[in-house]
Amino acid sequence: MQDEDLTELPNGVDGIVEFLADMAKAYNNRLKWNEIAMFKADLMNATDRWLVIDPDVFKAACLREGMREEDAAELTDYLRRRKQGKHLVPQRSYRNHKFPASVDVLPVPPEVRASRTW
Repeated sequence: MQDEDLTELPNGVDGIVEFLADMAKAYNNRLKWNEIAMFKADLMNATDRWLVIDPDVFKAACLREGMREEDAAELTDYLRRRKQGKHLVPQRSYRNHKFPASVDVLPVPPEVRASRTW
């Protein structure tokens, strides 16, 4: 894995990582259930934001921001599961949550090919 700069994460993910790490710092560097619920909800509600994110780069960014290894691994596991098409269920009060960052980088659609034999 190449060590990429945090600012290279698209779609506001760098700001999301920063927010989550700052929230964890306020609680003895441990993520609380509600920040995890926000993250899971955003994975479900802003799928295009996350499809272009490499889980290893995301985890490295979390660690660079000072997040505990355990929390970074948990978030990365949720990201991997969502990218595999799994459905995540955040707590009810956060089900509709989306981080405010815009989604500028969209996944590249698979190449569409027409059949030569009609």
